[in-house]
Amino acid sequence: MVEEIEDNESSAVNPKDQVHEDTQDAGSVVFPAELERYASRQDGEMHLEMSDQSVPLTTMSVLGNYMSLLNAPVVRLSLSRNCLGADGAELLGKALVTNNTLEVLELDDCGLVGSPYRPEFEGIMSLAKGIQSVRSNLRHLSLAHNGLLPNGCRILLGALTLHPTLTSLDISDNLLSVFDDKQGYLALSYVLQYSKQLSRLVMGENPLPKGAWDVLMAGFATNSSLTSLDIRRCGITRDQFDELLLAQPESANSALTELLCDDA
Repeated sequence: MVEEIEDNESSAVNPKDQVHEDTQDAGSVVFPAELERYASRQDGEMHLEMSDQSVPLTTMSVLGNYMSLLNAPVVRLSLSRNCLGADGAELLGKALVTNNTLEVLELDDCGLVGSPYRPEFEGIMSLAKGIQSVRSNLRHLSLAHNGLLPNGCRILLGALTLHPTLTSLDISDNLLSVFDDKQGYLALSYVLQYSKQLSRLVMGENPLPKGAWDVLMAGFATNSSLTSLDIRRCGITRDQFDELLLAQPESANSALTELLCDDA
């Protein structure tokens, strides 16, 4: 991330610094006009559909300011396929620290760490802090197609290990394992072991070595809430998965009823 430099002669304000430090109630704040084009309302709830909109950082700043308010009526926010980068992830993370209403967050293909050749993890560290806030009410989180790399997966999955409300997670196509780097799938194994609410996991398009499945199987066997699992294009067939799962001493605890994987 580009280092911020103070310049006393400039009146420019970095958008990342515009998110409120104090917490206000959304009921006392007018909904920003800049966000009206993305909003739809139903039964007192608001959805912001901002996918594929080339959302600039200035709009992300406005969004962050509003989402940081207590009782903001937005329950679903979709920002998929916008090039948010590390700066956008940081703005959103700061807002989520105080947000207590958002239930669905979609961040597919947002380039959250920038280029995989020169990844920037500061933004998703802020995002992770927001996700694991004690105020968080997230039910569904989609992070697909972000090329997070093992370290990025570790950072964000670490924030979800003990999340009290998350029921659905999509981390497909994120380079969960690269070469001998284990930290991504180790973090996922902790989510599986300790999550009490997660019922749906999509992790397809993450080719994993055999050693990773040995680690993950203990989590799949002990998790009694997970009912739906997508592991297509992860380097394991249905027969192989079933064999490894049944070999676990605690496999009877598994609640899986839907398994999507490669047949051969």
